[in-house]
Amino acid sequence: MPQQIKRLVTAFAVFILMFLVLQQVLKPNSFGKLGHYRAMAIQENEARELHYAGSARCTKCHDEMHTDKAAGFHAQLQCEVCHGPGLKHVLYADKFKDGKLPDSLKLHKPDTRKECAICHQLNAARIKIVFDTVNNSMIKQVNALKHNLVDKHTKEELKCIECHNPHQP
Repeated sequence: MPQQIKRLVTAFAVFILMFLVLQQVLKPNSFGKLGHYRAMAIQENEARELHYAGSARCTKCHDEMHTDKAAGFHAQLQCEVCHGPGLKHVLYADKFKDGKLPDSLKLHKPDTRKECAICHQLNAARIKIVFDTVNNSMIKQVNALKHNLVDKHTKEELKCIECHNPHQP
């Protein structure tokens, strides 16, 4: 057998051996007990701390905002997409009836152009939608460079929420 073939077979054998050793070291102990799955995956996920409450919980206290949002383009969007995880807010906010929540319970109120642009920035990979009243699930895209509005007096960049209600844009 030629020398280069022997080297190739040896390198291949070493590679396969390394793969098998790494597979045994990195594979979880519960893998394969219930088919091609980790048997402990359900228990591991149950042990994780919850962070999200779900939009249904938001409507109990913020029904007027939910009504606004339900009639607008953001109807299908969950509250926590923009405002962040709200489980602690939901669980403990009712203890502060005076409305003065500690900072740890306040949810994020997005008000910058950058935050709106996460979804609405013009993206060549998406279909350009000028205006769509039929299918509210389509995302209206804005070219932030052309739609960059500046206050005439202060010369500061205007925030999206100064012209658009985020719950019913």
